[in-house]
Amino acid sequence: MKLSRRQCNVLLTMGVVMMFFWLTRTYTWYANDLQANPYLAFIHLPIIVISLSIGVYLTYLGLRGRRQ
Repeated sequence: MKLSRRQCNVLLTMGVVMMFFWLTRTYTWYANDLQANPYLAFIHLPIIVISLSIGVYLTYLGLRGRRQ
């Protein structure tokens, strides 16, 4: 897959921003949700893991595209 420099920059930016917001959400999940209601917190855990992995993948695509 050939990406332009602009597309790589957009993917990289989206990945970094997504990881930043979901990492802060992970902290609030731990600080508030997990200590208040563990059952409800474990329902949200897969959403956090999936979103972080999407952010990592977007960052990977952005970095890989810039190197080619």
